[in-house]
Amino acid sequence: MKHSWVPYAAIAAGAVLLAKAVIVISSDDEVLTSTTGWMYLIGLLLAVAAAVGHALNRERHRALIGAGLVLALVAWVIGVGDLLTPVFEVFSDSEYLADEGPIGLLGVVLLVLGARARMTEREPALA
Repeated sequence: MKHSWVPYAAIAAGAVLLAKAVIVISSDDEVLTSTTGWMYLIGLLLAVAAAVGHALNRERHRALIGAGLVLALVAWVIGVGDLLTPVFEVFSDSEYLADEGPIGLLGVVLLVLGARARMTEREPALA
């Protein structure tokens, strides 16, 4: 059984994470921290749901694929974000760009992956 909601969950996760990063960077974190905190949590939960849904769409090794995708997401949030911080510091002295840049980049990656999954999911039109 194919779960057609998976690309939409990835796109929604990417949009929420990207919007959160843009809001914090553009406002110098003068917006409500609780609002952006909830956006971050919702974006991550949608990303985890998309990862699990993607694994459920596979016929083989569902648990392995699901665990791998969730671990990749956690690795990005914890590890890759810290590795990318110096790269974002090159562009600006703003501490918010260095903190929120990797989150925004994760949002872009999720948007692209969700859009690509949605495009490849469609069946070709018969002429």
